[in-house]
Amino acid sequence: MALVTIEGTGSYVGKISYSFKINKANNPLAVTTKLKTVKYTKVKKKKQVVAPITVTKKQGTVTFVKQKGSSTKLSINKTTGKITVKKGTKKGTYKIIVKINATGNANYNAKYLIKTIKVKVK
Repeated sequence: MALVTIEGTGSYVGKISYSFKINKANNPLAVTTKLKTVKYTKVKKKKQVVAPITVTKKQGTVTFVKQKGSSTKLSINKTTGKITVKKGTKKGTYKIIVKINATGNANYNAKYLIKTIKVKVK
């Protein structure tokens, strides 16, 4: 809450106070993604980790959550946003749907974005 008081001076008398709430600003969270390619020869031997998500203008802590409808061959690190392609994944293009959450802070509201990221194994 904020309070403003106006009081007359000199030959002006009187006083008025008004209280009001200052709302938090919208979170400016911005997310960009790009297609990442992984070589089949590498993924055949061991899992591969890629970083196709870039988060900017965030306010608060950011977390990443895999959504329903995503490929079972891909997983995401909840804190870093790096995507892991499982060992033995066959050639093809796979999609992972991710919810990116920014918690906000004292000045900004929380916000989330949902992005679909593609990873190609070739």
